[in-house]
Amino acid sequence: ISRTPFRISFFGGGTDYPAWYQKKGGAVLGTTIDKYCYITCRYLPPFFEHKHRIVWSQIENIQKVEEIRHPSARETLKFMGITEGVEIHHDGDLPARTGLGS
Repeated sequence: ISRTPFRISFFGGGTDYPAWYQKKGGAVLGTTIDKYCYITCRYLPPFFEHKHRIVWSQIENIQKVEEIRHPSARETLKFMGITEGVEIHHDGDLPARTGLGS
């Protein structure tokens, strides 16, 4: 279980990308607020019809990691070499696409 505060950048957002700061430098002034995003993860018991379940603004019940549409979830599972079935939930105190980072 993870609880991460949302963050607000007052200025300089985007100057923390390597393609920018390696050429021009960068500085960001930001802070966090008292709103959070939550990630929960568990191994999924083998008696479900699907092997993996990813819940975000959509619900994905799939058999193979490669079928996951959520790019961060898919690439994290591939990077970690997870072969057992998992269930991952992503929830937040604020709606998606508000412009706040998590």
